[in-house]
Amino acid sequence: MERTDSGIIQLLHAPKGTPMEIVSLDGGKVMHQKLTAMGLTHHAVVRVLRGGGSGPMVVEVRGSRVGLGQGICSRIMVRPFFSEKVRTA
Repeated sequence: MERTDSGIIQLLHAPKGTPMEIVSLDGGKVMHQKLTAMGLTHHAVVRVLRGGGSGPMVVEVRGSRVGLGQGICSRIMVRPFFSEKVRTA
């Protein structure tokens, strides 16, 4: 698996359909606990399925779809993830 160290952005601005690796969660203890329970952890690979406008974003993580508000998405920092094992639909 290859990872890139450049291009860290907020999940809110991630391109639709591109695998992104979570590099940090900028929030408090309760937010970390909630995101961890949903599978959104450091180094998890996520893919934006719906977003870019107003309202919640829908992301895929660990085979599940999760709806997240834009405020939460602005606190999740991601970077592009490149691997032969990760395929975009």
